[in-house]
Amino acid sequence: MINIAVEEIKQRIDNNLKALKELDEKYLKAYKPKEWSEGSSYNDYDSIHGGKKEPRIEDYYKERQKILALIELDEQLITSLRLQVNDDEYLNLLKNNSQRIQYYRFVKGYTQSKTADILGITERQVRRIEKEIKMSGLMSCSLDFQ
Repeated sequence: MINIAVEEIKQRIDNNLKALKELDEKYLKAYKPKEWSEGSSYNDYDSIHGGKKEPRIEDYYKERQKILALIELDEQLITSLRLQVNDDEYLNLLKNNSQRIQYYRFVKGYTQSKTADILGITERQVRRIEKEIKMSGLMSCSLDFQ
């Protein structure tokens, strides 16, 4: 699932890079020096096109910045997707219920009730283990001051 999402994001990045290249080529074509003419053109000085807008550097800059921002966001999204860890894989690394309760309560933000349901223990056990965690934290702090 994550690999599919990463591939889709990479495709978006490729499309944005292509759009950026096309924008740069369009800009260079619009602002090239007059001496670089490539032969005769239908846009000679005697033919005035009323519908043709004059290219502006501000528009080019804004469009370029927008595309670059999209590329950067997609790259950050790929990085965050690769860093995601499946909960089951992570919980298998935890050694005891104390660590699992800390994970569900403080990292995931679950209630005591939901944590107890997931771990298959009672809410009372969750409260007791949380109290032990809190007391061990206080004990270590009090030892630091001595």
